[in-house]
Amino acid sequence: MKTMKLSAPDWCFFPEGADPDTYYRKLKAMGYSGVEMVAPERWQAAKRAGLEIVNLSGPGMTDGMNRRENRQKLSDEILRMTEDASKNGIPYIIVFSGNQGELSDREGLENCLEGYSALLERMKGSGVKLLFEMLNSFDHEDYQADTETFGFEIVETLNSGDFRLLYDIYHMVRGGCDPLQELEKKLPYIAHFHVASLEGRKFPEPDGAIDYRAFFAAVPEGKFNGYVGMEFFPEDPERDLARAAELFLSYQRN
Repeated sequence: MKTMKLSAPDWCFFPEGADPDTYYRKLKAMGYSGVEMVAPERWQAAKRAGLEIVNLSGPGMTDGMNRRENRQKLSDEILRMTEDASKNGIPYIIVFSGNQGELSDREGLENCLEGYSALLERMKGSGVKLLFEMLNSFDHEDYQADTETFGFEIVETLNSGDFRLLYDIYHMVRGGCDPLQELEKKLPYIAHFHVASLEGRKFPEPDGAIDYRAFFAAVPEGKFNGYVGMEFFPEDPERDLARAAELFLSYQRN
């Protein structure tokens, strides 16, 4: 992977009470080109700093599209978000499966397919796409799409350029998946990566259990054009963001 665009989610890095213009200017100077899950009142500050607002976090992480009774409410809310995202040049909304409860994997998957297929039809022409995220069920107890298999079956079946995966490497390794397995086959369906250490979801150290240098070296040039998002629990947000940018940008030079 010879080029890497870096992003940082506000939920884990934006300091409470900070001046948005100052924070985003610093982020841009560190080498970041995108921010994620930004509160609407900070959108203009991020844009003034020259940062792309990459995504918004949609509803349905626990009460999700895997249940038919949630479909109308979730679809209406995502469509409202789509209108705002379209007006503000935000390309993605993150969506989820929901918790499993008594559902079988097949039932939950088929409900997600039906719900998201219908929603995509209603979103046509908006310029906004959906990012489906898989989450491990240790950090998110009972989450249904807790392996990559669930996500890849949905995205392959829908076969829509407007529905892609947010592949969180930490979550998938924590759930027992191997991100490197059949990587080239997976890449066309992945629009965004998140990274963190396996050890406590903290700073992704170069000598940690997940070898991010080796992973991104295995991504063929030109096969992935999305963002690599730093989604970890920082000890010192500004210091850790600067160090993460320096570290990950060095991976594209090796």
